[in-house]
Amino acid sequence: MLRVVQWGTGSVGRHALRAVHQHSQLQLVGALVYSDAKHGRDVGELCGLGDIGVRATRDQDEILALDADCVLYMAQGEMNPGGALDDICRLLASGKNVISTAVTSLIYPRSSGPATVARLEEACAAGGVSFHGTGIEPGWAAEVLPLTMSPLFRRIDSLLVQELLDYSTYDSAPMLFDIMGFGQLPDAPVPMADPKIAGAVFHAPIMMVADGLGATIDDFSYDRSVALAPAAFDITAGRIEAGTVSAQRFSCTAVIGGRHALTVEHITRVGHGQAPDWPTGRGWRVSVEGQPSMRLEATIAVHDEDENDQGCLGTAMHAVHAIAPVCQAAPGIRTFLDLPMILGREVFAPALP
Repeated sequence: MLRVVQWGTGSVGRHALRAVHQHSQLQLVGALVYSDAKHGRDVGELCGLGDIGVRATRDQDEILALDADCVLYMAQGEMNPGGALDDICRLLASGKNVISTAVTSLIYPRSSGPATVARLEEACAAGGVSFHGTGIEPGWAAEVLPLTMSPLFRRIDSLLVQELLDYSTYDSAPMLFDIMGFGQLPDAPVPMADPKIAGAVFHAPIMMVADGLGATIDDFSYDRSVALAPAAFDITAGRIEAGTVSAQRFSCTAVIGGRHALTVEHITRVGHGQAPDWPTGRGWRVSVEGQPSMRLEATIAVHDEDENDQGCLGTAMHAVHAIAPVCQAAPGIRTFLDLPMILGREVFAPALP
């Protein structure tokens, strides 16, 4: 039985907490929350399970002192990546393996530079544990899918991974408005409009795939286009006024061998019918030009469930299913290139509420 701490109980963390509690080989022993309203409450109440005998706490030192094998770190790390790295290193040094969905660049820490790699490796060595960054996109579609497909090809001329989602039900105003720039004027100086910031977010999956396939990246390019709302409307996180950003298309491309060879692109809307001339879908698409040519499509929420909630569930489960292999791994940074295939153990178990 592996003892697990849940760090963060938001959109992704709630799903992870439920899954850990209901898994036969995992035991939930603690949970870190950020709000006073959640502090001291039974965490089962926070995710619809009722009392389960584990109290939420805002005290990070209390979490650090716990006897635990693994921490699922699911804070909103993109809002403060430096602070998230500090948290993660403290947890690792305390002797706890850490699996994080919080900071995209940590899916492949080399993309953040040697200083980040050194900090993580030193913390892992101090605690004798491992670190793994994961997610669904990035964290699965842009990494696991292309790497899994790659043995089928004699040659790849270009590889394009696309995410196509409607974020109108995603309940995070800071992420949608302040970081991504929805509901803002098209020239607003948000992080997603800055090539150095936004492009770097996608360096991690692109670098991982290139390294995994033995390719050398010559350079990166970043592109962003926006579409404006013709009329005002409301979404879960707030209001989109007429003339402000209601859809955006952003991508990062690796130049390999002098050609634009490997691209990750997000086509994101916050309302049905926005940017109607752009590609549509609900999920992820991997398109390969080469020998053979191939397209793989992964559609989520196929019964018209909330695609954002389903995506958060997939993100959470990719982390939960990684707990056992990460805890079994040798100490250090362990990416998808280092771990065995992550398998969905117990997914055929009887359905639970």
